Amino acid sequence: MEDLKSFSGLQLNRDKSRVYFSSRCSQKEERADVLGIARSDLPVRYLGVPLTVNYARDQDCQGLVEYVQRRVEGWQAACLSFGGRIELIRSVISAVAQFWLQSILLPVATIRRVERLCADFLWRGGMHAISWEQLCRPRKEGGVGLRPLLEIREASALKLAWRFISGGSLWTDWMHSRYVKQGNFWTCSPDNNHSVTFKSVLRHRGVLKSAIRRVMKDGSGTDLWRDPWIDRRSLLDIRGSPTHTEDRRGLTCSRILRDGEWRPDSYWYTEELGGFIMSTVIDPALPADRWIWEPPGASSGSGEFQFHSCYNLIRHTFPLSSDYEFVWCKGLARKMQLCVYKLLLSRLLTIDRLSSFGVPVPDPKCVLCCLEPESIRHIFFECTLAWQIWSEQSRVLGVCASGKYIGDIIPVIRDSRGRGQDWFRTARVRLAAAVWHVWRERNRRIFEGLVTPPVGILHNIEFDVNAMENG
Repeated sequence: MEDLKSFSGLQLNRDKSRVYFSSRCSQKEERADVLGIARSDLPVRYLGVPLTVNYARDQDCQGLVEYVQRRVEGWQAACLSFGGRIELIRSVISAVAQFWLQSILLPVATIRRVERLCADFLWRGGMHAISWEQLCRPRKEGGVGLRPLLEIREASALKLAWRFISGGSLWTDWMHSRYVKQGNFWTCSPDNNHSVTFKSVLRHRGVLKSAIRRVMKDGSGTDLWRDPWIDRRSLLDIRGSPTHTEDRRGLTCSRILRDGEWRPDSYWYTEELGGFIMSTVIDPALPADRWIWEPPGASSGSGEFQFHSCYNLIRHTFPLSSDYEFVWCKGLARKMQLCVYKLLLSRLLTIDRLSSFGVPVPDPKCVLCCLEPESIRHIFFECTLAWQIWSEQSRVLGVCASGKYIGDIIPVIRDSRGRGQDWFRTARVRLAAAVWHVWRERNRRIFEGLVTPPVGILHNIEFDVNAMENG
């Protein structure tokens, strides 16, 4: 310790330090006395994350659950709008959870608890109008852009597998010497003595192969038979097990690489295999053979790892939403976007939906016209006020909105987009502004108990449209 102080200038504070021993270590107390440092046992919190010998249990990760509870129960969070609550989950809670997921293999039970807290917070503990699975989709696929933590967990494990094959860190060197030893990572079989982390790395080898490419310097760092250097496949995958004379330990790609050129004729090959070999990139300027991060569909780049493309490689995809551009139109206020989003999914809490859930309502009639029972179709497209609004918007846009639902109006606007991008954007903004103001007026009249005819809605729509077009 004195050597450390003289070399680095750092002095150890024994009162704030603890020493941890392996379960196989003997004379723990005596060794701790010699060091002059108090002995302690795992698990322990390190950088906010539990540090354990074995797989982290749900009770070990209680700190993450408590953090999420503090964030969603504060008075600041209680004052947030629906869009603000989504942003808090995305930018704060999910970011902290992702830090944990990239540090340890978080138990599924803990992930479920965190997501349940987030879902209850989003809907203020009431009815969940839209499922959490639906919300955790990209916007283009019908969600709001949240990410499910289980998929982030898998992407984090894939990132760890990439770090393992990339090398260049103390962790990688230790894991190689501990588990792979003199063998090959790509053919290593899971063993009971392997740690949970290494088993997770091995489990993602198949996906990892589809996202990497080998670039050669001289081939000396690439196993000829086992590394997937031939069109993301290994020679073992293509040809099968080698014969005894072919499989010599330590045989590398330098066997068929001479003076910066491939010479497959100096070794066994077929015409098809020779074509794949010739397509492998050789770069003599590299310090050594290296792996390039190049997942399918990714544009050519630096070859460095990107978590975004890693996550897209892991996640479950859904069909594209045809109404995506009408919901997430650029320039729209978030409250308008989310109102249209709920409307397209028929998830707005109108009186008829509340009644179907068993919620008692004093009067089922529409509060805007007081004539017909309230439903999504009536309040937006059949009510007297709705017809007044859509007639005015149709006149301004020069289209015929004679449908009985928003699903009838959107195709009319989409089919007329040949008038230009400016017109198309204005049409989408007017659609969202009209929906938002009808819904806001309806809520205002319910909460304030108004019975007078609504006034000023058309003026408010025009004001919002002009503000968004000029802003």
